[in-house]
Amino acid sequence: MNHRKILLLSFLIFSTVLITNAQSKVVFEETFRKNKLEKNWLTVNGNWEVKDHIIHGSRDANWAILLCNKSVPENYILTFSSLVEPESNLFEVILNLNGAKFLGILLNQLENRVAIEDRSLLLNLDQRGSFIQSTGHIGTMPKVDRPKQDTWQNWKIQRAGNQFFIWINDEEVISFTDTKNFVKTKGQFGFAVSGKAFIKEVKLLKTKGEDALPPQNFKGKPPVKKIPFHFE
Repeated sequence: MNHRKILLLSFLIFSTVLITNAQSKVVFEETFRKNKLEKNWLTVNGNWEVKDHIIHGSRDANWAILLCNKSVPENYILTFSSLVEPESNLFEVILNLNGAKFLGILLNQLENRVAIEDRSLLLNLDQRGSFIQSTGHIGTMPKVDRPKQDTWQNWKIQRAGNQFFIWINDEEVISFTDTKNFVKTKGQFGFAVSGKAFIKEVKLLKTKGEDALPPQNFKGKPPVKKIPFHFE
Protein backbone atom coordinates (compact mmCIF):
# COMPACT_ATOMS: atom_id res chain seq x y z
CA MET A 1 0.00 0.00 0.00
CA ASN A 2 2.81 2.38 0.86
CA HIS A 3 4.42 1.59 -2.48
CA ARG A 4 1.20 2.57 -4.30
CA LYS A 5 0.99 5.83 -2.33
CA ILE A 6 4.56 6.69 -3.28
CA LEU A 7 3.84 6.03 -6.97
CA LEU A 8 0.67 8.15 -6.84
CA LEU A 9 2.50 10.99 -5.08
CA SER A 10 5.31 10.85 -7.64
CA PHE A 11 2.80 11.02 -10.49
CA LEU A 12 1.07 14.05 -8.97
CA ILE A 13 4.37 15.86 -8.47
CA PHE A 14 5.46 15.08 -12.05
CA SER A 15 2.12 16.32 -13.44
CA THR A 16 2.40 19.54 -11.43
CA VAL A 17 5.90 20.16 -12.81
CA LEU A 18 4.63 19.68 -16.38
CA ILE A 19 1.81 22.18 -15.82
CA THR A 20 4.18 24.69 -14.22
CA ASN A 21 6.64 24.44 -17.13
CA ALA A 22 3.92 24.99 -19.73
CA GLN A 23 5.06 28.44 -20.87
CA SER A 24 3.15 28.82 -24.16
CA LYS A 25 -0.59 29.20 -24.65
CA VAL A 26 -2.50 29.05 -27.93
CA VAL A 27 -4.54 32.26 -28.18
CA PHE A 28 -5.68 31.87 -31.79
CA GLU A 29 -5.91 28.93 -34.17
CA GLU A 30 -7.54 28.77 -37.58
CA THR A 31 -8.00 25.58 -39.59
CA PHE A 32 -10.95 26.89 -41.67
CA ARG A 33 -13.19 23.92 -40.99
CA LYS A 34 -16.25 25.83 -42.26
CA ASN A 35 -14.48 26.68 -45.53
CA LYS A 36 -15.17 30.39 -45.25
CA LEU A 37 -13.62 33.52 -43.82
CA GLU A 38 -15.51 34.46 -40.69
CA LYS A 39 -15.35 37.38 -38.27
CA ASN A 40 -11.72 36.58 -37.39
CA TRP A 41 -10.51 38.02 -40.71
CA LEU A 42 -10.71 41.33 -42.54
CA THR A 43 -10.22 41.57 -46.31
CA VAL A 44 -8.47 44.88 -46.99
CA ASN A 45 -7.64 44.36 -50.64
CA GLY A 46 -7.82 41.70 -53.32
CA ASN A 47 -9.86 38.53 -53.34
CA TRP A 48 -9.72 36.08 -50.44
CA GLU A 49 -11.76 32.90 -50.05
CA VAL A 50 -11.49 29.51 -48.38
CA LYS A 51 -11.51 26.21 -50.30
CA ASP A 52 -10.67 22.81 -48.82
CA HIS A 53 -9.64 24.48 -45.53
CA ILE A 54 -7.07 26.66 -47.33
CA ILE A 55 -7.12 30.45 -47.83
CA HIS A 56 -6.86 31.44 -51.50
CA GLY A 57 -5.67 35.01 -52.05
CA SER A 58 -5.19 36.94 -55.29
CA ARG A 59 -4.48 40.60 -55.98
CA ASP A 60 -6.62 43.09 -57.85
CA ALA A 61 -5.26 46.53 -58.85
CA ASN A 62 -2.71 46.49 -56.03
CA TRP A 63 -1.84 43.99 -53.31
CA ALA A 64 -4.11 41.33 -51.90
CA ILE A 65 -4.13 42.10 -48.17
CA LEU A 66 -5.76 40.05 -45.39
CA LEU A 67 -5.67 40.98 -41.69
CA CYS A 68 -6.52 38.90 -38.65
CA ASN A 69 -8.76 40.59 -36.10
CA LYS A 70 -6.81 38.96 -33.28
CA SER A 71 -4.27 41.19 -31.51
CA VAL A 72 -0.83 39.64 -31.05
CA PRO A 73 0.54 39.28 -27.49
CA GLU A 74 3.63 41.15 -26.33
CA ASN A 75 5.76 38.03 -26.89
CA TYR A 76 4.50 35.43 -29.31
CA ILE A 77 5.11 32.67 -31.82
CA LEU A 78 3.20 32.72 -35.11
CA THR A 79 3.13 29.60 -37.29
CA PHE A 80 1.44 28.90 -40.62
CA SER A 81 2.05 27.31 -44.02
CA SER A 82 2.09 29.16 -47.34
CA LEU A 83 2.32 28.30 -51.01
CA VAL A 84 3.09 31.18 -53.38
CA GLU A 85 2.65 30.81 -57.12
CA PRO A 86 5.94 31.14 -59.07
CA GLU A 87 4.67 34.17 -61.02
CA SER A 88 4.00 36.10 -57.80
CA ASN A 89 6.89 38.43 -57.03
CA LEU A 90 6.23 39.17 -53.36
CA PHE A 91 4.59 37.43 -50.42
CA GLU A 92 4.57 39.34 -47.15
CA VAL A 93 3.82 38.61 -43.51
CA ILE A 94 2.41 41.63 -41.66
CA LEU A 95 3.50 41.86 -38.01
CA ASN A 96 2.35 44.21 -35.25
CA LEU A 97 0.23 46.49 -37.43
CA ASN A 98 -0.49 49.64 -35.40
CA GLY A 99 -2.18 52.42 -37.31
CA ALA A 100 -0.48 52.32 -40.70
CA LYS A 101 2.94 51.04 -39.56
CA PHE A 102 4.07 47.44 -39.33
CA LEU A 103 7.06 45.14 -39.65
CA GLY A 104 7.06 43.24 -42.94
CA ILE A 105 8.68 39.86 -43.59
CA LEU A 106 9.02 39.69 -47.37
CA LEU A 107 9.53 36.57 -49.44
CA ASN A 108 10.87 38.11 -52.65
CA GLN A 109 10.57 35.48 -55.35
CA LEU A 110 11.90 37.83 -58.02
CA GLU A 111 15.25 38.09 -56.22
CA ASN A 112 14.99 34.75 -54.35
CA ARG A 113 15.48 36.50 -51.02
CA VAL A 114 13.85 37.04 -47.64
CA ALA A 115 13.93 40.57 -46.24
CA ILE A 116 12.70 42.40 -43.14
CA GLU A 117 11.51 45.95 -43.71
CA ASP A 118 9.64 48.69 -41.89
CA ARG A 119 6.45 49.16 -43.86
CA SER A 120 3.36 51.31 -44.19
CA LEU A 121 -0.15 50.34 -45.23
CA LEU A 122 -1.59 53.23 -47.24
CA LEU A 123 -5.14 53.86 -48.30
CA ASN A 124 -5.36 55.06 -51.89
CA LEU A 125 -8.36 57.37 -52.07
CA ASP A 126 -8.16 57.72 -55.87
CA GLN A 127 -8.22 54.01 -56.67
CA ARG A 128 -9.73 50.88 -55.23
CA GLY A 129 -8.12 49.40 -52.16
CA SER A 130 -4.83 49.92 -50.38
CA PHE A 131 -1.19 49.34 -51.09
CA ILE A 132 2.07 48.85 -49.18
CA GLN A 133 5.37 50.69 -49.29
CA SER A 134 8.65 50.60 -47.39
CA THR A 135 9.15 53.48 -44.98
CA GLY A 136 12.91 53.13 -44.76
CA HIS A 137 13.44 55.50 -41.87
CA ILE A 138 15.19 53.20 -39.41
CA GLY A 139 18.32 52.36 -41.36
CA THR A 140 19.45 49.34 -43.35
CA MET A 141 17.30 46.28 -42.81
CA PRO A 142 18.47 42.66 -43.12
CA LYS A 143 18.13 40.63 -46.32
CA VAL A 144 19.25 37.05 -47.04
CA ASP A 145 19.26 34.69 -50.00
CA ARG A 146 16.42 32.20 -50.14
CA PRO A 147 15.97 29.82 -53.10
CA LYS A 148 12.54 29.84 -54.71
CA GLN A 149 10.48 26.86 -53.62
CA ASP A 150 7.31 25.90 -55.48
CA THR A 151 6.10 23.83 -52.53
CA TRP A 152 4.41 24.48 -49.20
CA GLN A 153 6.62 26.39 -46.78
CA ASN A 154 6.15 26.09 -43.04
CA TRP A 155 6.78 29.39 -41.26
CA LYS A 156 7.63 30.02 -37.63
CA ILE A 157 8.02 33.62 -36.46
CA GLN A 158 8.95 34.50 -32.89
CA ARG A 159 8.94 37.85 -31.15
CA ALA A 160 11.02 37.97 -27.96
CA GLY A 161 11.16 41.51 -26.59
CA ASN A 162 12.59 43.69 -29.34
CA GLN A 163 13.93 40.72 -31.33
CA PHE A 164 12.34 38.78 -34.18
CA PHE A 165 13.37 35.35 -35.47
CA ILE A 166 12.12 33.62 -38.62
CA TRP A 167 12.33 29.95 -39.57
CA ILE A 168 11.13 28.46 -42.87
CA ASN A 169 10.79 24.67 -43.08
CA ASP A 170 12.64 24.41 -39.74
CA GLU A 171 15.63 26.32 -41.15
CA GLU A 172 16.94 29.40 -39.35
CA VAL A 173 16.57 32.09 -42.00
CA ILE A 174 16.73 35.63 -40.66
CA SER A 175 16.50 37.70 -37.46
CA PHE A 176 16.12 41.35 -36.55
CA THR A 177 16.67 43.45 -33.43
CA ASP A 178 14.52 46.57 -33.25
CA THR A 179 16.95 49.01 -31.63
CA LYS A 180 14.90 52.01 -32.81
CA ASN A 181 11.68 50.84 -31.10
CA PHE A 182 9.88 51.01 -34.43
CA VAL A 183 7.69 47.97 -33.80
CA LYS A 184 4.94 48.66 -31.30
CA THR A 185 3.57 46.03 -28.94
CA LYS A 186 0.41 44.15 -29.84
CA GLY A 187 -1.38 45.23 -33.04
CA GLN A 188 -2.64 42.93 -35.78
CA PHE A 189 -0.96 40.38 -38.00
CA GLY A 190 -1.85 39.44 -41.55
CA PHE A 191 -0.70 38.51 -45.03
CA ALA A 192 -0.21 40.22 -48.39
CA VAL A 193 0.71 39.02 -51.87
CA SER A 194 1.37 40.77 -55.16
CA GLY A 195 -0.02 37.81 -57.07
CA LYS A 196 -1.56 34.58 -55.80
CA ALA A 197 -0.89 32.68 -52.58
CA PHE A 198 -2.39 29.96 -50.41
CA ILE A 199 -2.30 29.86 -46.60
CA LYS A 200 -3.32 27.21 -44.08
CA GLU A 201 -2.95 26.10 -40.44
CA VAL A 202 -2.54 29.51 -38.80
CA LYS A 203 -1.65 29.41 -35.10
CA LEU A 204 -0.70 32.17 -32.64
CA LEU A 205 0.87 31.36 -29.27
CA LYS A 206 1.42 33.67 -26.33
CA THR A 207 4.81 32.97 -24.76
CA LYS A 208 6.08 33.66 -21.26
CA GLY A 209 8.87 32.53 -18.99
CA GLU A 210 11.59 30.53 -20.70
CA ASP A 211 9.57 30.27 -23.92
CA ALA A 212 9.60 34.08 -24.25
CA LEU A 213 13.40 34.24 -24.24
CA PRO A 214 15.32 34.65 -27.52
CA PRO A 215 16.46 31.31 -28.99
CA GLN A 216 20.11 30.64 -28.25
CA ASN A 217 22.67 30.30 -31.04
CA PHE A 218 20.26 31.42 -33.79
CA LYS A 219 22.51 31.79 -36.84
CA GLY A 220 20.30 32.49 -39.82
CA LYS A 221 21.62 32.83 -43.33
CA PRO A 222 24.45 35.26 -44.16
CA PRO A 223 23.21 38.76 -45.12
CA VAL A 224 23.28 39.80 -48.74
CA LYS A 225 26.18 42.11 -49.47
CA LYS A 226 25.34 45.29 -51.30
CA ILE A 227 27.13 45.76 -54.60
CA PRO A 228 28.42 49.34 -54.86
CA PHE A 229 27.09 51.30 -57.82
CA HIS A 230 29.53 53.34 -59.90
CA PHE A 231 28.59 55.96 -62.44
CA GLU A 232 30.22 55.62 -65.85
